[in-house]
Amino acid sequence: MKVHRSGAERKRSTVGKAVVDFLRHLRERNASINTIKAYSSDLASFAAYAGSRGWKDLDHIAIRGFLSQLYARGLSKTSVARALAAVRSHYRWLAREGVVEQNPAKLVATPRLPKKLPRVPTIEEMNFVLDSQMLEVAAFPERERVMFELLYGCGIRNSELTGINLDDIRLSAEAILIRGKGRRNATCPSAIR
Repeated sequence: MKVHRSGAERKRSTVGKAVVDFLRHLRERNASINTIKAYSSDLASFAAYAGSRGWKDLDHIAIRGFLSQLYARGLSKTSVARALAAVRSHYRWLAREGVVEQNPAKLVATPRLPKKLPRVPTIEEMNFVLDSQMLEVAAFPERERVMFELLYGCGIRNSELTGINLDDIRLSAEAILIRGKGRRNATCPSAIR
């Protein structure tokens, strides 16, 4: 049985065909819609950059050239880093499929992204929230108030807050055991009084 392909599919490059197969693989694995959309855009740009070149012609120097082209188009470092992540992921899949032996994208350094510290609310802003009527109309106002006080007063992460179990609360010591990243534990003075 002969499979008939459209003109666009016949014209598609080696890289372009592999991108279509990779995106199909992501859909079959139920990757998020946002991931598929971003990878589709980034890998389409990579396929256009690669043109008619084959996998042996696309080494780490060519991938760096692709990133340079993205910078020349005015993309931010964050967007270029995302495109590189898409290319790396694509090459990992190609290696598992036996299409390529190595992942040249691993040799390309990720652009240094600026580190942004989160803005911490002032004491006045937190007092305004804690004193507001918003907490009074919540389903469990006491719980909401304790959660805000723990997040702000102890500086814990959301994941650390949601990881607190009843056994972690030591009412007699007025302390709460917090399980942090890397299996580190800390105690926080209890907001429960």
